[in-house]
Order: sequence, then structure tokens, then C-alpha cells
Amino acid sequence: MTVVPASLKATEVQLGDRLRARSGAELTVTRIDEEFMGRADMLAFVEDSEEQWFKMPALRDGDVELVRRDDAVD
Repeated sequence: MTVVPASLKATEVQLGDRLRARSGAELTVTRIDEEFMGRADMLAFVEDSEEQWFKMPALRDGDVELVRRDDAVD
């Protein structure tokens, strides 16, 4: 498990990654939606769990803050 806050390209995010939004809220990615709001240049990272439902949009070529990566998840 990687536990070091780091900047990561949005296209490199994997299911199971823990991200921090600009607001400071965190989510564990359980789904990645392509073409958020019909825009090819946007992605949306979603946590849909018993703990919370959260959707974080990001530019496809932008950076996001990676809080934790579970290296065992592919």
C-alpha cells in the first residue's frame, strides 16, 4: 500500500485509489465515469459505498491528489 500524498494524472487513477478533492473531502474510487457531463475532456471519480456516495469531476489531462493506493487492487 502506498501512503504518500502525491499529485497524479487523472488518467492514471485506478479503482481503489483514495483521492482528496480540493474541498478536502476524500473518496475511495469505486467507479470511473468517462466523458463526464458529455465532455470528452472530463472524467468523474465516484465512491459508491455504504460509507458515502461522492463524485469528483476532473479534467482528463489534469492532476488529482492521491492520498493512498492499495497496490493489491488492479
